[in-house]
Amino acid sequence: MTGSSRNRRRTPMSPAIRFAAVRVPLAVVAIAASLLVVDADAATQSARRDPSRADGDRILTPAQIKACLAKKDSLHLQVDQALGHKAQIEAEKAEITRTGASLADEVATLDRTQVEAVAAYNAKVVRRDEMIDAYEARVTVYNTEAEGVKSTQDDYQKSCENRRYDERDLIDVKRKKK
Repeated sequence: MTGSSRNRRRTPMSPAIRFAAVRVPLAVVAIAASLLVVDADAATQSARRDPSRADGDRILTPAQIKACLAKKDSLHLQVDQALGHKAQIEAEKAEITRTGASLADEVATLDRTQVEAVAAYNAKVVRRDEMIDAYEARVTVYNTEAEGVKSTQDDYQKSCENRRYDERDLIDVKRKKK
């Protein structure tokens, strides 16, 4: 051996190893941070007493809790409706695709000399075009509905999600709701 460890050639690290080398220490920091315990009652009391705190740091009032529960219920309802409409749209799209394939097969064997056969085929094409127009209209309505869901979700996340509240206030609001 002619050289020390200083003379050895370094092999470049693969991107996966470099990623792991950065990710592992970050994971350790995240785990350590999650293990910190904060006295929730003391934090709750100080947040209620300190009006100078940012709005996102304050404890939700019972009225805000009630509004957040209503927003959450509304969001769930909107999502359920949107998913139902999406399923309808997907079914219509499958039908349009199936009809298009059927028409493509039929046009190959169509006797173009028979006026009735051509008229029947053209009527099927017109019905498929009407299905496409209805599908496109439903997609436009669905996209508007999806934007509404996204807006409601953003509003809920901004004003309610990850906000602190007094458990007793939540219980009282739920009890009064029934």
